[in-house]
Amino acid sequence: MTDYRPVPAITRVEIEQLISEMLYRLDHDQADTTWELYTEDGVSVGPMGDMDREAMKAWGAKRALQTDIVGRHFIGAIRLVAGDVPDEVRGTVQYLTFRDANEPSTQPASVGEFREVYRRVDGDWRYARREIVPVFGGQAAAAHAARLAGRGEQAT
Repeated sequence: MTDYRPVPAITRVEIEQLISEMLYRLDHDQADTTWELYTEDGVSVGPMGDMDREAMKAWGAKRALQTDIVGRHFIGAIRLVAGDVPDEVRGTVQYLTFRDANEPSTQPASVGEFREVYRRVDGDWRYARREIVPVFGGQAAAAHAARLAGRGEQAT
């Protein structure tokens, strides 16, 4: 049995725009604004740790200053499923992340999926939960998280 419950086309387009905006901001030195894309109770979970909006705001401010790190995200296989409550959608997004701090930089630093919950608030879709799940390259993702946290090259 599947949990597939398709969402209306306009909902898909609006959520894909949210996803694209998040990745654009991350890839173009605007990480200090990504917290704005979350609901008031939104959380992010993954290699960077568990963060609520305030923690994301602090992380983003620090990350935006690190303009020497160049990264690009590529996504596909976006699967959206209507949630159990109105104005909520669950999604899975497959990703590839390239980072110039990775050796070699021409190979993905991380390959995995974003497991997300989106919620419509005042007519706009926002992240209620975003879980970053590396499938390949988890060590590179952890090392990157350590670098951003100022702990050097070693992952904790």
